[in-house]
Amino acid sequence: MSVRLSKTHVDKALKDVAAGARAYDLIDSQQPGLLLRVGPRGARWAFKAIRAKTTLRLTIGSPPEISLDEARTIAAAAQRGIVNRLWAPDDRFLEAELVKLGKVAPRPAPPPRDPAMIADWERHTEDLPYWTWEQARTEYLTEVKRTKRPDTHKDYSAKLHMKELAGLAGRKVRRITLEDLAKVVYEVHKSGRETQAFNLASALRPMWRWLWLAHVRSSAGFSVEDRIGADISKLQAPDKTPGLKPRANGKVPGKHVATPTELGTILAVARCGLLDPTVSLALELLVTTVQRRRPIADAQAADFVPWVEMPGWGVWSMGPRHRKTADKRDDQTRHVLPLPPSLWARLAPQVQRSQGAGTPFMFPQVRPWRLGEQADGHMSDSAINHRLLDLGLRASPHDVRRGFSTHGRRILGIARSDTKLIMDHAEGIPTDDVLEAHYTADDRLDLKQPVMARWVAWCDEQAAAAAAGLPPLDQLATEIATRRRIREKEGQAKTAAKRKAAEEKAAAEAAEEDKRILYAAVLAAA
Repeated sequence: MSVRLSKTHVDKALKDVAAGARAYDLIDSQQPGLLLRVGPRGARWAFKAIRAKTTLRLTIGSPPEISLDEARTIAAAAQRGIVNRLWAPDDRFLEAELVKLGKVAPRPAPPPRDPAMIADWERHTEDLPYWTWEQARTEYLTEVKRTKRPDTHKDYSAKLHMKELAGLAGRKVRRITLEDLAKVVYEVHKSGRETQAFNLASALRPMWRWLWLAHVRSSAGFSVEDRIGADISKLQAPDKTPGLKPRANGKVPGKHVATPTELGTILAVARCGLLDPTVSLALELLVTTVQRRRPIADAQAADFVPWVEMPGWGVWSMGPRHRKTADKRDDQTRHVLPLPPSLWARLAPQVQRSQGAGTPFMFPQVRPWRLGEQADGHMSDSAINHRLLDLGLRASPHDVRRGFSTHGRRILGIARSDTKLIMDHAEGIPTDDVLEAHYTADDRLDLKQPVMARWVAWCDEQAAAAAAGLPPLDQLATEIATRRRIREKEGQAKTAAKRKAAEEKAAAEAAEEDKRILYAAVLAAA
């Protein structure tokens, strides 16, 4: 029923509610959309409008809290908002109108936003498209694997996964500063691992230079102005502790020279048949060619070929990808060594075995490096060091190289320039030699052949002398096995001690954190 509502209608509606009258609606003819709904549960003002086949409803309130004039004011505002498409008649609209009429208190103003939180949020939003530390590391190691030696990828992967770098997890690389990296390197150095600190810095520097390259920096979030790629060259490990630190076996690093007896013993044991044939040949190649352990461990079978011009001789042609110095200098030449007949006679069958087995490596992997992996790679370069320790020798692979440079010059009269030809120290040619860099493709086999012949013959003499002094094979096998078990037990003990120390440190840090939280809770309660 449509009537021009008045105070009389409102009073009667309230009496009908008290009497429990039947429900009815009164439509106000003065204000379109305003209704007074009356029923047993009370009287209330309502607003109703139909727009575009949609019914819009709003409960305004009940008299006498909301008077007729106030109800008309709210209904008129709702009608005006609908017609002008300014707002919808909802709870938010009703609250605003009641605040205007003084019926409800306005909500308290929200506290001002923390500028620091706003800045953090803006920085977070800005950083979203760019690489995190983990993503950047994965992309960089993928590039290293594609462009560098396999062992370089292995080394960089180990260094960039050091536990000290865990604090960078989840951070965007564009927010990692030179100071952040320097702090990590310093923590490693302070723990006593000075060489590892130096190596870690040497792995982080090329990574950040790569991230700063023009085709990469857009993904890393760097710009030319950031200069982080240039400034990272300043990342250095702290100076090493003064003085030389003797190792556990009493050796001073970089000072020991493999003696003729040690060189002969290595060859004598390698040739007596006690060791695995793969390891034996690797040890023999170490002494006779005096190359670094890694080029030997991952030597390619295809790089060993007969020397056609010299019957009975062989040739080992090492590519730059498998040579430390060439890889660093971006040298694309090959280091070629002639192999005397006595040596080539033992290496040639191994070449055939490797090719027949379908492996590209001269010395295939004997067993997986880690549990769950497959033995489809080359032997570990550490195996060479371990076998030398099992023989009870102090000499390391580098000590063997020093033995060649020392004994070759003093005993055999090999010139220093000829020594460099064999040891692959740029083969004695300055790195800025224009003729060598652009025009010469000579392997210098004519110069290397007499040097290798004299050296291998001298080594054979030392091997024969050492073989005469070896104990019976069964006794020698027992001694080697005993040293190996002792070495492995000592290694396991060191690993267990490190693990225990790390667990104790973590437990102490957790206890300190618990104390801090408890202390903070006590202060808050006080």
